[in-house]
Amino acid sequence: MATPALEALHFVLTREGLLDVAGKTLFLRAQPDAWVVELAARLRCVQPWKPMATVLEDAGLRTERLLLPGSGLHDSAWLLPNRQRESMLADVAAAHEALRPGGWLLVSLHQDWGARGLERQLQTLGVPMQCFSKHHCRVALLRKQEGEPWDAGVLERWSRAGAMQRMLQGRFWSVPGLFCWDAVDRGSALLAEHLPHNLRGDVADLGAGWGFLSDQVLRHCPDIDSLDCHEADAHALECLRRNLGLVMTPMRPRLIWSDVTAGVGRGRYDVVVSNPPFHEGRDADPTLGLRFIGAAATALRAGGHLWLVANRQLPYEAALEELFARSRCVAQRDGFKVLHAEAPRVIHAGRGGRGRR
Repeated sequence: MATPALEALHFVLTREGLLDVAGKTLFLRAQPDAWVVELAARLRCVQPWKPMATVLEDAGLRTERLLLPGSGLHDSAWLLPNRQRESMLADVAAAHEALRPGGWLLVSLHQDWGARGLERQLQTLGVPMQCFSKHHCRVALLRKQEGEPWDAGVLERWSRAGAMQRMLQGRFWSVPGLFCWDAVDRGSALLAEHLPHNLRGDVADLGAGWGFLSDQVLRHCPDIDSLDCHEADAHALECLRRNLGLVMTPMRPRLIWSDVTAGVGRGRYDVVVSNPPFHEGRDADPTLGLRFIGAAATALRAGGHLWLVANRQLPYEAALEELFARSRCVAQRDGFKVLHAEAPRVIHAGRGGRGRR
C-alpha cells in the first residue's frame, strides 16, 4: 500500500504533467507502487533502507543503496525524505547536484514530519517554488534553471551538515538520520555495562547502527571468534566500517546490509546482542522487537545466549519464555531493562551447538 507521501507525489506529478517528462529520473528514498513500476525503465531508484529496498527489487525495480557524488545527471528527481532535518536537507542538496539544468525536483513530506519547516528551508534557496497539499502531505516543486541558480552557500551548508562526521569528542563516526546518531543511546550503554567479558564463539549484533555495541564487544570480549554486524540502513555501514576499524584486533567484523526481521540464518551464532528498534516510520511497533527476538532464537546454536536491551514497558518477556529454555531480567535503569535468554528451543537439524556463553 502506497504511503501518503508517495500518493501526494503522484498527485502532483499527474496534475503538473510531469509523469511524461522525457529522460532519466532519480527517485531518492524510493517507494514502490503500480505507477512506479510502470516507469521502471526511466527510474534510478536509491533506497538505503534494506526492507524497502527488498520490496522495490521484488517489484522489479533495480535499486541502489546510496547515491554517490558525481554519479550522473538526471532530467528530474523525486525525493521522499526521512524525518531528520539535516538528513532531508542533505538529500535535497544531493538531488540538486544530480539534476541537469532545466530539471525538476519534487519533494514530498508528511505534515507530521515537518513539511512546513522544510518549505521554509527551501525558500532560502532563492528560487521560485510551488507547494501543494494532498493526503496530509506537502509537495514542493522546484526547477534547476541556468539563469536562476540555487544559493550555493545554502546547498553547501546542507551537504556538510548531513554528511558523515565525528561525534563524542571524535571517538566515533556517525551521520544524521541514524538512530541516536550523535550520542550513545542510554539503552545501549546499559546493555554494554552488563555484557559479560567472557563471551565466546561466533557473535552477531542485530541492528548494529553506527556500531557502539559492536565496538564494546570487540574491545572487551577477546575470546570471540567472529562478529557479524547486521544493519538495515546503508548509511550506517560506512560508519560501522570506520568505527570498528579503530579497534585493534586481528579479527575483522563482517558488515551485513540486512533486514533482521526477515531472518539472519539458522544455528549460526553462539551469542546475539541487540538493541532492537520499536518504531516503523512514524508509529511505534512493539512487534519489531518481537521479530528481532524470533530471528535471534533461530540464528542461535543450541545453548546460545541472547543479550537484549529494551524500553521497560515493552512486553518481550513472554516471547523469551516461549523461545528460550531460560530467561531473566538482568538490570533496570532509566526506563530500560537488560534481558538475558539462553538455550533457544528452536531445533536445528544436523547442527551441533557449542553451548558457549
